[in-house]
Amino acid sequence: MYSDPEMRPYLKQYYEKSYAPMRERIAAMREDGYTPRTIQNEDGSIATEISADQYEAAIPTFEKWLEGQQTIIPRLRESVETALQHAQRSVENTKANHPDTQSDVRTVFSNGDQILGYVYKNGGLVTHDAGSYMRKFNDQADLLGLSGQARVDYITDAVSRHYPNVDVHRYNNQNAPTRREFSERWYPDHNVEQAYQSRQAEAQSNLTRQEELYRRQQNNINEMQSYLLGLMEQA
Repeated sequence: MYSDPEMRPYLKQYYEKSYAPMRERIAAMREDGYTPRTIQNEDGSIATEISADQYEAAIPTFEKWLEGQQTIIPRLRESVETALQHAQRSVENTKANHPDTQSDVRTVFSNGDQILGYVYKNGGLVTHDAGSYMRKFNDQADLLGLSGQARVDYITDAVSRHYPNVDVHRYNNQNAPTRREFSERWYPDHNVEQAYQSRQAEAQSNLTRQEELYRRQQNNINEMQSYLLGLMEQA
């Protein structure tokens, strides 16, 4: 559409219509002799209001606008759509991974009741300060290109072999603790239910924001298409 020579007159009219309010504001600012104010924000930073010349400089030429519609806008649309899909999946995943579902923990390292670290089923290692020395085995697993169960086994076996005094708790797909059980056993001060509710609320809030961005984007697209169609019907 944007590269079609026959569409240029209609697109030019839409361009003029879109920036008309901004040009009217610029004209009013100049007519009133408006002088931008310098203000201090609550955080102490200084900001200066935009002048009429700056507003005018922000308006692209028709050719630049047309170029943006062909290159930048499609990428922005794709970005909004991708963000919406991610937000939807985040809500679904959060709901699915409630406290009473099986955790992804496959190994826990401890010193009695003090947890030193743990390994996820994908091989990811989490350590606390007291268990930071185990990070070297994680680095070695990186160098070997290990992942999944092979990585879990490598890190677990390395810790067991080099630090026999460390208590090692191994799990598999059948006996891994639930998220609630893991939290209550090793992080008794952590409110797993409250944390879950917070994650749900955050995921839903993000989804609402992304849905609104997507809705506004679709409205803009529909508004442009309707306007252009109206011009073409009048021609």
